[in-house]
Amino acid sequence: MDSLILDLSLTPEIPVEQKEGAFSNFPISEETIKLLKARGVTFLFPIQAKTFYHVYSGKDLIAQARTGTGKTFSFAIPLIVKLQGELQDRKRGRAPQVLVLAPTRELANQVSRDFSDITRKLAVACFYGGTPYGGQIERMRNGIDILVGTPGRIKDHLQNGKLDLTKLKHVVLDEVDQMLDMGFADQVEEILSVAYKKDSEDNPQTLLFSATCPHWVYNVAKKYMKSTYEQVDLIGKKTQKTAITVEHLAIKCHWTQRAAVIGDVIRVYSGFHGRTIIFCETKKEAQELSQNVSIRQDAQSLHGDIPQKQREITLKGFRNGDFGVLVATNVAARGLDIPEVDLVIQSSPPKVSILYYVSSYCLF
Repeated sequence: MDSLILDLSLTPEIPVEQKEGAFSNFPISEETIKLLKARGVTFLFPIQAKTFYHVYSGKDLIAQARTGTGKTFSFAIPLIVKLQGELQDRKRGRAPQVLVLAPTRELANQVSRDFSDITRKLAVACFYGGTPYGGQIERMRNGIDILVGTPGRIKDHLQNGKLDLTKLKHVVLDEVDQMLDMGFADQVEEILSVAYKKDSEDNPQTLLFSATCPHWVYNVAKKYMKSTYEQVDLIGKKTQKTAITVEHLAIKCHWTQRAAVIGDVIRVYSGFHGRTIIFCETKKEAQELSQNVSIRQDAQSLHGDIPQKQREITLKGFRNGDFGVLVATNVAARGLDIPEVDLVIQSSPPKVSILYYVSSYCLF
């Protein structure tokens, strides 16, 4: 009698997050999916999946999720899908339909790259201070579909009469809590007053994205959003608003010993080949720590007093692994996506939590 062989091997069950975020659940074109996969995105993360149809359908939205969970693609993917589906005559000199405001130059640059990486049909531009006006004016002459920028430079172009924001259909305030906390409220209001009319139903769609939502974020919402705005909160009342994949450590030491202790921590938790980010409250502190003999020799600093071109070179070098320790002010590094960081150190207790996907996090 022939023996019967049964294959009882089970196909691994697909996690719920991957099922909910499957590309087949969303009206994303094959071309865009191909570009997303080139970026390593094989399904939409929870914040992206839960906000997609709100953004795509044109609803105003406040979205809150931990840093490092993919907030940028939460608005970039549906806006690109929507705009590419409505492509009309892309005439030279056309005004932007999307405006994304970010608190720092580095974050604006990163958001702009995220948009550019997943579209070949739309013109994406990034305007921020510390760079020449000429190239930005040329971009406006050629026509822009999606404009990302910092409030200061966007306001400059408006005051000079070079930038037309009257055709805006979508406005995104990224890391909105930090933007208002850094004193950009008046500039943001001046920029938005060009595109918004009081109590008008034709105002642009307004999207607020942030890791934290203090009360003033809701004040902004009342001012610029329709009363029927949506809210997606993936943090809620959880006390830990940071990435759950991070090990947290607190080390107590006298301030005079801090540099030496930080050097020891880097050697133990990051080694000679790992990547470390050290956050400081002030530019002076960041500069001094980066030059301290106790820290690794290849440490470099990132703060507001460093020329913009050098800041971009420094960030690119750190991303590429050219050096292993980046010492940055909290403001300069807010919201940046830097992969494969082994260790993040806060040189003093942070006022606002800033975390990446890392294996260890140390607080002094």
